[in-house]
Amino acid sequence: MSFPTRCRVRLWFGSHLISDYIGEPAGAARYEAAMRRRFPGLEVTRDLLPVIGRAADYSPADLHR
Repeated sequence: MSFPTRCRVRLWFGSHLISDYIGEPAGAARYEAAMRRRFPGLEVTRDLLPVIGRAADYSPADLHR
C-alpha cells in the first residue's frame, strides 16, 4: 500500500511563522508560487513530510510533527 506524498509550505517573516500549508504536491506548488508572488520579500519554504510505514500509524496528527 502506498501513502500519498504531502508537502508543507511555510511563509516566514524573519523567525516568525506567518502561514503553514499542508497538502498534495501540486496544491503545495501552487500555494508556494502564490505566496512568492504576493510576498516577494519574505522567505517561503517547502518540505516533503515523512511517509508513515503502516496505514495504522498514519493519522492527521502526524502532519503536525
